[in-house]
Amino acid sequence: MKTKIKDKNNGNANGFKQTVFSQMMNFQCELRSELGVSPLPHWTATAEAPHWTKAICQNFRRTIFKSMLKLRPTRKFSWRNYGRSIGLMERYKTFLTNDAPQILEAEGFNKKISKKKWAEIEPLLGLEEMRQYYLKILKRPTNDETSMPELYEEVLKKGLANLEKHKEVAYLHIAAQGAKTTQLFLKGMSEGYTIFLNAEGEFSGDDRRTDIHLELLAWQYDIEKMRRVIPQKNNKHLVGELKKLPEFKNKSEDWFKEVFKDIKLSIGRRGRPPMFAGT
Repeated sequence: MKTKIKDKNNGNANGFKQTVFSQMMNFQCELRSELGVSPLPHWTATAEAPHWTKAICQNFRRTIFKSMLKLRPTRKFSWRNYGRSIGLMERYKTFLTNDAPQILEAEGFNKKISKKKWAEIEPLLGLEEMRQYYLKILKRPTNDETSMPELYEEVLKKGLANLEKHKEVAYLHIAAQGAKTTQLFLKGMSEGYTIFLNAEGEFSGDDRRTDIHLELLAWQYDIEKMRRVIPQKNNKHLVGELKKLPEFKNKSEDWFKEVFKDIKLSIGRRGRPPMFAGT
């Protein structure tokens, strides 16, 4: 999945002002709202999400997050679900420390970028927004001069340590239980480890459209730009770009049509192009 970054106007095309970081955070706000979980700390959405990204969030709730949402606490405590929750946390830790670096390397993010190319990309990323957000998470002053990579490492370590504390508390609870209860907990822990991502890093609840939905989210800025340029482009332009990617090159136009129809994504339409959200 390649994030499209082309525009040189600081993420601004006909009034559309979102950096890569703010776009990612705003999507998380929309997704959390759809899932009914607590909002992001220290972040309020800076722009309304396009209707088609909201549709993707609804799809994710029905598919890849369906099993996770069943782990919400109920009046009747379940040791098996408790184990599943801990197993899920363990898989998340594995993803952060092992899967994610491998994915980034496979996508070419570890390759050296020329100074000229970086000068084009850097303003679009929202590094200062990211920096200020991490400083809030770490409860640091706004004038803290710690480098961005170091801040990220500290945030990652803090998150992993928090997950480890949850596991330690769970083990303390289960240590006081009998064999049958412990067996239920451990069985649930094994199930929870693959309840969201399996051992191959694939989504367990994938409806075979998760990859294309994630790709479309990565193209959000470009898609919204296509919908508003004059003369307008249409869905065929987007299909043409997506078919250049190896994972979608053999997909038919009818397949793309069904995907777009499902999330109500339409680029070309008659009449005056609408303004960008948040303008």
